[in-house]
Amino acid sequence: MSQAVRDDRLPIDPDVDEAEDARHHRGASLEAPPPLRLHWQVLALVFLGGCVGGVTRYAVVRRWPAGSGGFPWSTFAVNVAGAFVLAVLVVIVVEALREATRLRPLIGTGFCGGLTTFSSVVVSVDRLAAHGHLPTAIIYVVATIGCGLAAAVAGMGVGRLVAMRVTS
Repeated sequence: MSQAVRDDRLPIDPDVDEAEDARHHRGASLEAPPPLRLHWQVLALVFLGGCVGGVTRYAVVRRWPAGSGGFPWSTFAVNVAGAFVLAVLVVIVVEALREATRLRPLIGTGFCGGLTTFSSVVVSVDRLAAHGHLPTAIIYVVATIGCGLAAAVAGMGVGRLVAMRVTS
């Protein structure tokens, strides 16, 4: 059985529970997981961030609607922006602000979760393809994935620069 090689260049989530993570790998104990603990403060932060992210996405889509058969730029933009923001946040929290346990639920899960929307990507692709705009649908999917990954890589770089300044 081979073991996964850890890449130290990638940020590791400080909230990962190593025992929980181990349960999902081969040879892990099959004992029942501990009961889920919900903290109202964390739920409130996710809710608040999600509201702001959702309203932001709604405003962008309302101001920048996709025409019939046109490239859905607004959804593309919020998804790419969300990938960038999430990458910046994760790197900063992991490398500089480990004690800031409230930033990830507020900005990562809440804001970025409310801002980004893969379901709208799927609906847009389906509509484009169903109405004879298959090339646009394919370009949209490829661009969303490619630019989202590029934005995440760029966000990791920006996050590292910010983290270096915070820790120095």
